[in-house]
Formats: sequence, C-alpha cells, structure tokens
Amino acid sequence: MSEYKLNVRIDTAALPILIKAGYKLCIAKKVNNSYSVIWQGGDVLYNNDFAWQTKFEVFGSEKFESGARVQASTNAEGIKSGQTATLDQYGVMGPAGGRIDTSGKLTVQNNYRPINIGLNSYLNGKYSPFYVSQNPFVLGSITLQPIETVMVWFATGVTSGTMILAASSEAVEVDFTRVPGQSLLYKISDSGAGVWILNGDQPVLPMTYNFIENSFSIPEPDAATLALITQSFNAPAGGSGALTCAVPVVAAVEFAEGDAAATFADYLVAHKPDGFAGWEVSRTDSAVSVTMEVELAADEEASVRAASDRYLEILYAFGGPKPVFKALSLTVKGRLGNSQMQPSAEPVPVPVNGIKQNGTPAATTGTAVVHFEDEAAATVFAEQLNDATSPGATFKATARGLAVTVKLEAKGSKDTAAKRIRQSYDAAVAAFQSVPNHPEPVYVGTIVWDISGL
Repeated sequence: MSEYKLNVRIDTAALPILIKAGYKLCIAKKVNNSYSVIWQGGDVLYNNDFAWQTKFEVFGSEKFESGARVQASTNAEGIKSGQTATLDQYGVMGPAGGRIDTSGKLTVQNNYRPINIGLNSYLNGKYSPFYVSQNPFVLGSITLQPIETVMVWFATGVTSGTMILAASSEAVEVDFTRVPGQSLLYKISDSGAGVWILNGDQPVLPMTYNFIENSFSIPEPDAATLALITQSFNAPAGGSGALTCAVPVVAAVEFAEGDAAATFADYLVAHKPDGFAGWEVSRTDSAVSVTMEVELAADEEASVRAASDRYLEILYAFGGPKPVFKALSLTVKGRLGNSQMQPSAEPVPVPVNGIKQNGTPAATTGTAVVHFEDEAAATVFAEQLNDATSPGATFKATARGLAVTVKLEAKGSKDTAAKRIRQSYDAAVAAFQSVPNHPEPVYVGTIVWDISGL
C-alpha cells in the first residue's frame, strides 16, 4: 500500500478573490486515463493538504449524471491490485479475490445487467468516491486502472462526490507516478489570470479540461501572466514562494571487482532518472557512488524513500558484469525532519586513523529503519537483532508499530567498522529470513542507512 501527499497553497492576494466568487478547491484522480468525479471539493484555504493511500472499494451505480453526487446502488467491497470482484445476478458485489500483484489493475466481473461501475479511495482518513463510468458496462469482465495522477482546479456549485461533465478551468495536472509528494502554489497576476507553481520553482499555466473529449487546452497567456511566470523563474532559491528544498541522498556500492564498478558507473551516468535535480556519479577503484538531489514536498520521508527505490531499480536492472556487493549503503545528509540526523550539541572529536583525538578507539555508528506489514513481524525482527552477536559490532533494535529502528555501532577505522556493521546486519537479516514460516515480505520499503564517518 503506497501513500501520497499533495500540499496546495493559495497566495494571500488570491484568497479573497476566490472566496468572494464562491469557488471551491477541487481534486480528482485519473482512472483509465480520464477524470469523472470530484474526489474532494472544499473551501479554499491558505494551506490545503491532501493525503491518500492506494486502498480501493468497488461498487455499482445506476447512472452517471453531470452535476449530481455519486450514489452507490450496490454494496461496496474492498479490492486490491490484481484482484477480481464479482457483481452477481442479484446485484450483490462479492468480496474481491485472486492473487494480489503490482499491475494496478482492478477487475469487476459483471453478472448482473448493464450498470455503471464506481470506485472509492482512501483520502484524508476516509473512503470517498473518485470514479464512476460515464456509460454502463455490459455483462462480462471490466478492467479499471487508477493512475497516480491528480487534477486540481477551482469550481463553483460543487462538492465532494460531484460527477463532472462540463469543462473545468484553472486546472493543473500533478503526476505522482514517480514521486509520492508534490506541492502547488496558486498566484494571480495583475490582470487577474492565475498561475500554478509546482514544487516551488516550476510555473505551470492553468488548463481547461474537457471531460467529453478527455483533453486539455491552454488559453493564451496575457502580458501580466507572462510577467508573473518570469518573476517565478527568476525568484531566488528559498524565497517566500518556494515550497521545496533539495536533500542529498548518497548511494554507494562496492563491488568485488573493479571492472564491474567501472561498467556500473557508466551505466549510472547513462540512466539518470527523471525527477532528480542532481545526479553526480563518482568511482574509486571498486566503489561507485551517486549523489542524488531529491526535490521534496509535503512528505520528506516518502520522497527520500522514493529516491532510494529508484536507485535500487537501476542497480538491479544493471546488465553488466554480475555485481557482487561487498557493501551497499544509502546515506541521507542534512535532513531537517529526522531527529536522528540533527547535529549533536556537544563537539565530537574527529577520528584520525581509527583513533579519536582523546586517544580512545573511534566508534562508527549507523541507523537502519525497516518497515514491516504487521507488528508481529516487526517485534520478532527486533528480538532477532538484539540477540545477534558479531565481533566488534553491537545492535540495539526498537520496534514501534510497523517500523523497527536499529542503532548499530562498531569500533575501529571508518572503513573497517562501516563494513562490519553492514555485514553483521545483513547476516542478521539473512538469519531471520531462514526461520521457517517467517512473515512475507520480510520488510517493505528500503533500508535507509546513516553511516557516520563515510
């Protein structure tokens, strides 16, 4: 189950204009490459947060009527990617079944009669309708595919759950297929025309969405709007309009052979993904590292995990010499939202050749955060780590809900201690995986490392 967040801010100069005109801030989510229902439509505020998860319910509806609110005609049943729910001959939606996968496709077997099919999804803490088919589906199999792209716009005379058919103006599309967090700022030019600013520094002209044609059109901007766009482009970093910042994430992998490292370094350079402000690759002998500048929005933690996931996708897709990892680390630097990363108030002696300046052995510390699907698995994993023994390395694992935070420490030179920590931790994970009937998957998400001294 993935989580997404969108933060929408309205410039203080635009707020009175929108509120006096009776506008609502609306958001819709794409299904089968089109929009059909206002997922949420509420009062326009200075700061507006939307948070949703990939949790769905399917139901049947008698009709699609523009301007009317969605009305379910059958019971709603939960459904996950890859599953099929059957609407039987009596109009009862049965529980979804089948193998869960990552295709994102939801299937309905309609054994009832021609009927519109709708979907609810989990937004801001509750299930809300976000899709109804414009036309009834006949008997047979129906495939629906929610897409993590949303449309944001202003409208009057609407509310959450309103079916849309007329053109929607002042709209902007926001893509979440690669990043779980985005931000928008809406400003008004001197002429009264609006401009959206994506992630603090990307001006986007509002579009008009035509539901029937499933198409967008962009009105020609006037001089005042172009001036506002130019001003946004030239705004200094960190100005009042900026809603994002960049946090470096350093991914490093050490190979058993230098040839594999050289090939992988070239592969990384050629496969820079979209969505990164920076992608700097470096290599020394058998080690390859890449410094990724991640653009953050409402959810810093999720953005960092997305960067880690993207890097690992590239690493595992690497088609060169089979990589034999001696070490793999992901280091997040300068994060503002994680107390683990706050600088210590006390001065820390700098290790020199594995010895602190006061003469005592240097200690290298690391932190790993592992996420599980259930609390029982997290508790067992924490106990497994706390019972693990390894020469020169110590562990302290704490389970909190679905997450386990692991504090690790080893003495010696930086390189030796860091490798010892990683190898010992990997051995503990392997031991847990070898336990009969251990929970699957062992962990979800990536392990985010903070190895001091690297």
